[in-house]
Amino acid sequence: MLKLLEGVRIIEAGHILLGPLATQMLGDLGADVIKIESLDGDTYRGLGHARIRGGMTAQWMANNRNKRSVSIDLKDPEAKAAVLELVKGADAFVHNMRPAALARLGLDYDALRAIRPQLVYAQATGFGSSGPYAGRPAVDDIVQGWGGVASLVSLHRDEPAMIPMAVNDLLCGLTLANTVQAGLLRARATGQGCFIETPMFETVATAVMNQHLNGQAFRDDPASEAAGYGYARMMSPHRKPVATSDGHIIHTLYNFRHWTDFFTEIGRQDLLDSPMMLDRYAAAAHVQDLYRILAEEILPTRTTAEWLEVLGRLDIPCAPVLGVADLAEDPHLQAVGLFRDYEHPSQGPARDLRLPLESRDVETGPDRHPPELGEHTLDVLRELGIDEAKIKEMAARGVLKSFGRDPAAAAE
Repeated sequence: MLKLLEGVRIIEAGHILLGPLATQMLGDLGADVIKIESLDGDTYRGLGHARIRGGMTAQWMANNRNKRSVSIDLKDPEAKAAVLELVKGADAFVHNMRPAALARLGLDYDALRAIRPQLVYAQATGFGSSGPYAGRPAVDDIVQGWGGVASLVSLHRDEPAMIPMAVNDLLCGLTLANTVQAGLLRARATGQGCFIETPMFETVATAVMNQHLNGQAFRDDPASEAAGYGYARMMSPHRKPVATSDGHIIHTLYNFRHWTDFFTEIGRQDLLDSPMMLDRYAAAAHVQDLYRILAEEILPTRTTAEWLEVLGRLDIPCAPVLGVADLAEDPHLQAVGLFRDYEHPSQGPARDLRLPLESRDVETGPDRHPPELGEHTLDVLRELGIDEAKIKEMAARGVLKSFGRDPAAAAE
């Protein structure tokens, strides 16, 4: 944990991946993140592989370290009052729930701003709060389709396909974390809170069009209109892992120097003298032809290791094609300690990946392990000054859950 956000308290009402990823990043940076969960817990607790049944899946643990878990029934007036007390001392409230559901619970922006004017209220939604799609449900798969991602992945294939990871949740989670930090800076400077929304659809569409607006970036120009959407280099059928004599390689011969240095190195004077290599503009215009020649004539003539040596020596970006399992054995990732083995109090030997940042002159501290459901309920309620009799009464009524103890005896 980097103590960059030490002293900041964030209340999370998140589930699945997007919201929890954002708040985990803030927790990794030192914020005190209190995760409010229902009595059944975050849905992600039940999705994916688990060593022990009971709500601690690998997928959930990957997005919920450096947090405290409070499991409480928000439909109960006294339980909700406790959460509102938490908000009074919080710097930010972050969620990726359906806004209408939180509004019914009295946890919308206007309600929380009334009790904490300095609060940064940050929410992530599928399609935002305005426009014809507002309020529609969305998960990563839906936005891969609606946001143009699946169509791009499907290029040069016989049928549509999706990226086999929740790339949109990850992108939007990073965006959400950034907006929270910007809101916190403003609140510290002005004393005023704010509402910030990260809609998945708009965020992903912006990312897609960052590359693929292409000719449509220029209006009232027939030549640009004819160029249409889609960055040719990114959409080339040859932009893919290319076969070598014993496997595959990914290369990025990208600028004119790359091409000239590479063709000089391998003795292809015929290509250097061709109209395709007249200048950098000609090379850019013929990039698909150049990629085809690489894939069909050149790269299959040597091994992957040989090409990695040649391209590396010429300072041209290149890579082997690693599988997911290969990453844990990669010598660079091992050297920088990205994968960490640790002992989880309830799950035993476990592994995670540290925050992928390097820092200097920043105080650090130990990470909190991903919590069991309600692991910190009693601690947080006591910090609020709620007396033991009231905690015991709430536990007896079944409106809170505390890990590892009989709820009816939670305060004994």
